[in-house]
Amino acid sequence: MNTLAFDTSGSFLSIGLKTETGFYEENRSAELRHSEHLLPAVERLMNTAGIEFSNLDLIVCSKGPGSFTGLRIGMSTAKGLAAANGTPIVSVSSLDILARGLSFFNGAVVPVIDARKKRFYSAIYYCGEKQTDYLDISTPDLAAMLKDYSRVLFTGPDCGIFLHNLQSAYYNFSVEQYRPVQGLSLVMIEHGESIFSEKGADREDSGPLYIRLSDAEIIHNEKKSE
Repeated sequence: MNTLAFDTSGSFLSIGLKTETGFYEENRSAELRHSEHLLPAVERLMNTAGIEFSNLDLIVCSKGPGSFTGLRIGMSTAKGLAAANGTPIVSVSSLDILARGLSFFNGAVVPVIDARKKRFYSAIYYCGEKQTDYLDISTPDLAAMLKDYSRVLFTGPDCGIFLHNLQSAYYNFSVEQYRPVQGLSLVMIEHGESIFSEKGADREDSGPLYIRLSDAEIIHNEKKSE
């Protein structure tokens, strides 16, 4: 199965391509300029693998939560490639992907993505199962939700930012961190193929997972209430 996957939910861009003969990936800091880097990087991987877009069997992309702009770019790119080549799409949660594969950890696994405004997108996982909804939350509030765990593994590209804000007064649990760099797109591919096998492709009207209103939506709602 030839599967292309890319994550544009944050400042780090992960792209992977699995073919019948191998796996190819590119990981880079995109500084939220995914519109400049995504398609050229995809084309490089396709050329390296020696396959055409028409040979793709599945496209997997991140649906969020994460950067509003990054998610829109990723989803629109996936839909454009799918429409041009008749390729099915499966979108996956960026938080689920970050936590996937860490179920061996004896404690809470907590992926964090910088949501700006001193808040983070997150969720709490234990033994591979999600224990909370997807969260848009502050550092002290997330620490308070973790008070019943003795060990916590923070993961994700922005866990360093979170831990910098995590003052000792907030918590009494043992803190560990794991920052994935390479291999994230392969996890996406495996998860996406599993979903496709069990549930099929996304519906045509599927879109990004937003758990916070955009600034434009907030301003619009404020004007409506005046």
